[in-house]
Amino acid sequence: MRGVAANRKSRKARTMKNSETLAATTLTRQEFLKLSGVGLVGATLLLGTGGCGGGGSGAEGSGGEGLGFTSSGSGYQRAQTKAWLKPYSNETATAIRQDSPTDYTKLQSMVENNQVSWDVVNVSNDFGLESTADLLEPLDYSVIDKEPILEGYASEYRIACMLRANALAYNTEQIDGTPSTWADLFDTQQFPGQRGFRKSPSETLEIALLGDDVAPENLYPLDVDRALNKLDTIKDQIVWWETGGQLQQQLADGEVALASAWNGRAQAEIDAGVPLKIQWNQNLQTADYLVVPKGTANKEKAMELIAYCVAGENNHRLSEFIPYAPINKESIPKVDPQVTSQLPTAYRDVGVPYNPQWWDNNRESVEQRFNKWVMS
Repeated sequence: MRGVAANRKSRKARTMKNSETLAATTLTRQEFLKLSGVGLVGATLLLGTGGCGGGGSGAEGSGGEGLGFTSSGSGYQRAQTKAWLKPYSNETATAIRQDSPTDYTKLQSMVENNQVSWDVVNVSNDFGLESTADLLEPLDYSVIDKEPILEGYASEYRIACMLRANALAYNTEQIDGTPSTWADLFDTQQFPGQRGFRKSPSETLEIALLGDDVAPENLYPLDVDRALNKLDTIKDQIVWWETGGQLQQQLADGEVALASAWNGRAQAEIDAGVPLKIQWNQNLQTADYLVVPKGTANKEKAMELIAYCVAGENNHRLSEFIPYAPINKESIPKVDPQVTSQLPTAYRDVGVPYNPQWWDNNRESVEQRFNKWVMS
């Protein structure tokens, strides 16, 4: 097996080339209401009949050509395009305009100024609940079939389109033995080396508490003091990551020996030859969601596209292009058996469900405490 140092240069170049941004911005509702700027938007792709590029533009306003779809860009959005958008365009003769990345402030600005050009938007687990409901259209569940969706992943303003997990990834060249629980992430005696953590209280506090032997059924409401105290025990060994691309870079370079990692990003590095393994015990399971901005001129078509993406006959196709799992129970058995073991649906029995409602009610105060702790 090749050494970490010997492969650092090639892995770094490859990872920078292939990294994508999965997570949407995590501004709190209170924070982005104060902002008036708009984020950078990626190149627009128009999918017409047959999925071919057309002559559409990304001009804002509800009168733009085609149905507007926005996601996080790069590899994840490419996978969505191959799995859902091109087939849908072929089957319905619907042109689809694409933008990226998802930007909550931009979405808010569109809605408040009646200039909505995003019809379907992929958001992270921090958007589409009560605090942001006034920016969204209620989903039409007479069009979208939510019955086969995994429990807890469909609500009034959003429906999950895939399942993902935060799991323990470890470098097999740096670690002797096999970590078995989140507690091992905090055991620097048995498993020495730097630790990778997401620079956000969301997911990080959960993992700290699980690593401090809090039972999954007792995880919420989060004991923030206990979680920060646990993180204090390894604070000097923490290397923070803020995006999936940064996480992949740390894993590829061997900068961290163990990490709290999004499963798709860790699997991408495993597939590229990085000496990593994933420990799925108590993996923290969450999702990305589809929403419809309030005021879109294409509400009915937006509901139809969402219905297509989450349907049992279509939802599993995303897993053919990126290691995230179906959210539709009818679609789970249709996944290629060769990739089933790489997906969080195979580990739901040892998984811990993330509670987005708790975060929607507590995010601002907890983020303030976490940020203060990081800077101390």
